Amino acid sequence: MHDRRRDRRRRFCDSAIALFGTDGYAATSVSAVCRHAALSSRQFYEEFGDREHLLRTVYDETEDAASTAVIESVERSLETAAEIEAVFDAGIRAFVEFFGADPRLTRICFVEAVGVSAEFEEHRAERRTRWGASLDAISAAGAERGLLTARPDPLLWTGFIGAVNAVIVEQVRSADLTTEDTLRVMRTLLRPGVLG
Repeated sequence: MHDRRRDRRRRFCDSAIALFGTDGYAATSVSAVCRHAALSSRQFYEEFGDREHLLRTVYDETEDAASTAVIESVERSLETAAEIEAVFDAGIRAFVEFFGADPRLTRICFVEAVGVSAEFEEHRAERRTRWGASLDAISAAGAERGLLTARPDPLLWTGFIGAVNAVIVEQVRSADLTTEDTLRVMRTLLRPGVLG
């Protein structure tokens, strides 16, 4: 029974990625998600309170997976890096490549999730705060290893996060931009920007 419910929930989430990430959140009804998942609306409401709950679930799963990819990449880099730029470069590359692997996830997290509701905006702000804390933790680890003399102002990380998000969306929208273009811009924002 538990496995069946888990499978059903996964089917709804996969359908949300397919539809929210292509047609858009506003254009996708609960019935459309149910048709795509080949499940009933009764089954939907056994798993999710409403369509926004489904979007938030997909958003959180994606943000968690991206965070894991970044943390793992940074931890590996910290073991051998001779300069802090290499550590941040590893983390940014992991982030950009994670979202670059599926443009639908970029659209969901950075376009469709914006302005859904006041509650969702508060949730997105909390997630950005967590990203800022992760960047600050990387700075602290770099300082401990002598790769960084001073930790940046936390507000600079807020600006950096907004810039990363904007550039990733632009990369997905343009066939001419690559991961390397995004990394080039992020490196410039880091140094001399955030890191001085």
